[in-house]
Amino acid sequence: MILLDTSFLIALIRKNDEKHTEAENILGQVKERTVITDHVLSELITFLVCRDGNKTAYEVGKKIIDSDIIIVSVLHEDLSAALGCVGKYNGFSMCDALSIIVMQKLGIKKIASFDSDFDRIKNIERLY
Repeated sequence: MILLDTSFLIALIRKNDEKHTEAENILGQVKERTVITDHVLSELITFLVCRDGNKTAYEVGKKIIDSDIIIVSVLHEDLSAALGCVGKYNGFSMCDALSIIVMQKLGIKKIASFDSDFDRIKNIERLY
């Protein structure tokens, strides 16, 4: 399995994004099942509402929900662990920290992301 980060999804979805072609190339090489957290989905939809409007955000959200992407809901216990990551790693958002916790719990070793903060985490390979 491979976790898809918000930065990757934004680049993949927005054709005018400077990383769009890179994101398409990365996705074309992915053979594993893809995973996102419910927080990644929320962050993506919020970004799209602000930048591209509600209609685009709705269409993208519907497409993701109806796709084969596995959407993992974080648990209450994950929140405390993620908050620990926020305290430990300068610059980490709660959403990124939750992605790390979910990856560790599910044994996911790869993340598609343009966010170099993930490079600081042992046993995680960032595809970019």
